[in-house]
Amino acid sequence: MTAHPHLPVAEIATKFDEMHWPSLNKVHLTAEDISPVVNQIAEQSGITLTQIGTSYEGRPVSRFTLGSGKCVILAWTQMHGDEATATAAVLDWLHILLNEQLNGLPANWQSQVTLHVIPMLNPDGAQRRTRINAQGIDINRDARTLQSPEGQILQQQVATLSPDIAFNLHDQNPYYTTGVSSNPATIAFLAPAYHEDKHVDGPRLRAKQLIAHMAGVLSHFIPQCIGRYDDTYSFRSFGDNIAASGASTILIESGAAINDPHRQVARKMNVIGLQTALESLLTKQFTQYSLADYYRIPDNREDGLCDVKIHDVTLGNDKPYVADISIVIDRKTGKSRIDAIGDLRTVYGFENIDATGLATLPPKAFTVHSPLTLNDQSYKALLSQGYSYFIDEKALLSIDTTLPVQVSDTDENAPAIMPGEVPNFVLQHVATGEIKEAVILGERIVL
Repeated sequence: MTAHPHLPVAEIATKFDEMHWPSLNKVHLTAEDISPVVNQIAEQSGITLTQIGTSYEGRPVSRFTLGSGKCVILAWTQMHGDEATATAAVLDWLHILLNEQLNGLPANWQSQVTLHVIPMLNPDGAQRRTRINAQGIDINRDARTLQSPEGQILQQQVATLSPDIAFNLHDQNPYYTTGVSSNPATIAFLAPAYHEDKHVDGPRLRAKQLIAHMAGVLSHFIPQCIGRYDDTYSFRSFGDNIAASGASTILIESGAAINDPHRQVARKMNVIGLQTALESLLTKQFTQYSLADYYRIPDNREDGLCDVKIHDVTLGNDKPYVADISIVIDRKTGKSRIDAIGDLRTVYGFENIDATGLATLPPKAFTVHSPLTLNDQSYKALLSQGYSYFIDEKALLSIDTTLPVQVSDTDENAPAIMPGEVPNFVLQHVATGEIKEAVILGERIVL
């Protein structure tokens, strides 16, 4: 990719490549994972780390503070414990800010801005890799009743710090697209409403202008992969309530990119976006953007993608019909399931299988009666005979292949080709009867 034509943007992109924390390149992060990085940052001059409370289970929740200026910025991450992308990003950002004098910032920028960052508001949820906290509460729906200690901490910080700008940093599921397209929404923005009428006051206008600036910059790196989140008012959510306090509130949702399981593309875009917003605030460049610029960002469309889409496949052996099948994979368990069957022309796949002229065969079990070792060759030979899974009641099967294999110790629950079921079937050429490929545990195997 060519460098961004604006030098400060190109510079922060390069600094990310050089200075991001490699240890945080993980699919998920816990408090233990980030602790060494947090401690390293805290040891540097010019920044303070303050414990601002404890989680329900007693884990510390801390806040970094950098600068002493009049403009107060507050950012928090991982209030949903299983949404860790921005946690890595803010730690990268702080590392860069502390060690580099960036061209886009005036030399005295820290006298103009006070930056507060809470990395990992929900350490209990992070430990469990759950959205909710240890009480079972979704902290982002606790802004009114404040039953969670983590929600109380965030509310106390907002009340004490009175931020001018608030960054609410989340992850979204990988199946959002930008408009009706096949492009994943790698980053989605929202300036949340503070009332049902969605009125745009001064702070919300500034949030939308900042978003328009950030989106314009990021479009160089991830063209057509930036979405605008729905702004329906959410009475219980923190972003909407913090917007009501007078802060220009910006939601950033980190999403998927192709061949990027750890969301490192979104991580980098967060750093570039946050730096762009900081520079825009200091230079007032955001004032050049309008509401129209904000609304030109495509809608962040839910369920526009799946992991695997099989289109135009023939199903129903006795009464055949042609349909599409979408398959999704649970990021936590790695298990796949059939999500939908039918006319899925508005759903796109990260992987697409053209099954025109191919038909699914009924599930067929190979019962293991004597010791059997499956290698690639022997396994594909059995798949080519129509076998899609194995019954191994006596544990006689040895698997010596990296290809996915479905094994059961009973024949009571034969896999069905239905939504919610494990995708496990072979595909036969309708005209020739030849078995061309298989989909086993959601993974394509070409025979």
